[in-house]
Amino acid sequence: MLTIRIRDLAKSYGEKVLFDKFSLDIYTGDKIGIVGPNGAGKTTLLETIIGTIEPDRGYVETFARIGYLAQDLELPPDVLAKDYFNFPSLESDSLERYIREMKLREDVLTSRCGILSGGEKTKLKLIEVLINKPVILILDEPTNHLDIKGIEVLEEKLKSFYGTLIVVSHDRFFLDRISNKILEISRGKISIYPGNYTDYSEKKRKEMERAWEEYEEYTEEKRRLEESVRKVKEKSQSVGRIKDKKDTFWRYNKDFYGRKASKVARTGKAIERRIEKLDAKEKPFEEQHIKMGFGADDKGGDLLVYCEDIEKSFGDNLLFKESNISIKRGEKIALLGDNGSGKTTLLRILLGKEPINRGKVWISEVAKPGYLDQEIGLLNPDHTVLEEVRTSTNYDITAVRTLLGCLLFIEDDVLKRIEDLSMGEKVRVTLAKLMLGEFNLLIMDEPTNFLDIKSREVIEEALKWYRGSLLFVSHDRYFISRVASTIWEIEDKKINCYPGDYEYYTFKKDRLKDGDIKDRILLLEVQLSKVSAELDKAKDAEKEELNKKFVELTREINSLKRR
Repeated sequence: MLTIRIRDLAKSYGEKVLFDKFSLDIYTGDKIGIVGPNGAGKTTLLETIIGTIEPDRGYVETFARIGYLAQDLELPPDVLAKDYFNFPSLESDSLERYIREMKLREDVLTSRCGILSGGEKTKLKLIEVLINKPVILILDEPTNHLDIKGIEVLEEKLKSFYGTLIVVSHDRFFLDRISNKILEISRGKISIYPGNYTDYSEKKRKEMERAWEEYEEYTEEKRRLEESVRKVKEKSQSVGRIKDKKDTFWRYNKDFYGRKASKVARTGKAIERRIEKLDAKEKPFEEQHIKMGFGADDKGGDLLVYCEDIEKSFGDNLLFKESNISIKRGEKIALLGDNGSGKTTLLRILLGKEPINRGKVWISEVAKPGYLDQEIGLLNPDHTVLEEVRTSTNYDITAVRTLLGCLLFIEDDVLKRIEDLSMGEKVRVTLAKLMLGEFNLLIMDEPTNFLDIKSREVIEEALKWYRGSLLFVSHDRYFISRVASTIWEIEDKKINCYPGDYEYYTFKKDRLKDGDIKDRILLLEVQLSKVSAELDKAKDAEKEELNKKFVELTREINSLKRR
């Protein structure tokens, strides 16, 4: 069934053309992922489709009910969730089912909006959209604020959606799993590619190869013709020199050389016309690639950080306990965990900004940590990009410009002032400073936030060439799989270490089959019964510790049952 008809759509802001003469028919079953650089017009296209933005030319017709999830998560902080969201009935089976499927806590609807996490707000907004049974579902960056488990839940929900799906996202794993078409907006042009994100990437790679082949064929043919013109002109000049002679030879042969001169001139003009008629090919944009190591390469021991039996809690909220972790020289570690599990807190502990409740934290004297989140706030707004990066490095200007070029600061971009940069550009400037500085341990909290796909790809490449150690938090699984050599996960109140890449981590996690989970639940329920019996007989001094144990066991059982 046809659900959306777009004809000759055009939209500009000032002199910037977002899209022009765009037409498309969209049907039930189409699941379209929209990609493109920040500012290309992705959200504008969505809002033009739903009717909140008027196009300059053209029109959009929709033939079914639309559900729209915007990026904005601003909610009134003191209003209860059940009073803010437009649910048909708070007692309906479908609402309970959605809350269960989205793995939201049972009391989420009676919580004030101000204490909801970004992930909870996103899930509740999505439930609000889905419960009204739209045929056309339009989502703008739905994975923002979701942890990896939340994204996986969303993927399953969208894969089973029966209607038309249109999603803007920079999450490449997510796009691979939910899309069957990719719509690219770039440089004022919209292109459609069949398949998921991986298919799109492969087609783009082949397009680039073909563009280079055509450009090289064009330049070679143009060079050949220009060489022919040069030779013809030389010949014409030679004939002209004979023609200029006032001797007997010329008088007897002037008709011959006159005809020859005319023929040479005609040949030259014919070749020049062929050059003019050549289908001119622009040189494809050639990205710079990092081919040199960056970062401090100090001598010293192999171990930079070691933590033994560490525990951290805030009041009664235990984040993790009895955990042992270490960071070795050159190791690149991704820190995973649910929202609120303590990932940022652990980073702050390792930076010396947050105390632990128990255990020991040892930081080597040769460790020189740099923190991405902190450094962004220290950028000098009056500096240019080049000036700002050079304040923190001993590398020469050629190396600085090389790295900045690889981070998409091309030519005069390095002369932009810091205050005029987008947040994504500031992230890239800060990364350049950290990589070229004296740091040998980079600590990064969500480094891909604010970045479009191309920016994420160049940062992935940059970090692969970084010689130091790296610890980062991210929910971008593609980014994690490209960069990390070790995985840490905060789960069930412990920091678990997986010495391998993201694929190895998922393999190890998948080995926990349903039977293993059932056995674990049975064991925990036996322990819970034992603790419950001990609580009945316990003295007041013993009850606090037993209560904590009871809560921990209950949480782990509930967590396993939700898998």
